[in-house]
Amino acid sequence: MAEQANIQVARAFFDAWNAHDLSQFDQYEADDMTVEAPGTPGPMTKAQNRMYNQGFITAFPDGHFDVTLTVAQGDYVVLHWSATGTHTGPMATPSGGTVPPTGKAARVTGSSTFEIKNGKVTRSWTFWDMTSLLGQLGLMPAM
Repeated sequence: MAEQANIQVARAFFDAWNAHDLSQFDQYEADDMTVEAPGTPGPMTKAQNRMYNQGFITAFPDGHFDVTLTVAQGDYVVLHWSATGTHTGPMATPSGGTVPPTGKAARVTGSSTFEIKNGKVTRSWTFWDMTSLLGQLGLMPAM
């Protein structure tokens, strides 16, 4: 039963993202949560993760995630996903600059692993191919 509850917590993050309402994250995040994701210099805090996600919502206002696979074991839930969106807003870069909108649609796949204790995410690791995204946007040679 605990694994099913953990799955609901993990999926709630994607539901909140799809609703573009990141305030919904609050009820599922531990105060000392850490997040690791591509394009960041190291683990992020809750606040930094919120800004990271908001940056993608700004860049891809029609962005949407579809969870395609769920695996749970104990305190861990892994969600494999596919994300789509059209680059119609400025996109922040890891160096602090921005990429102007290209108007191009993109699709990336990735996975997010959540460690969940007492109904709250304590750590998460997300992996996706940023190079593929940049290629689809015409910002580097397509792979």
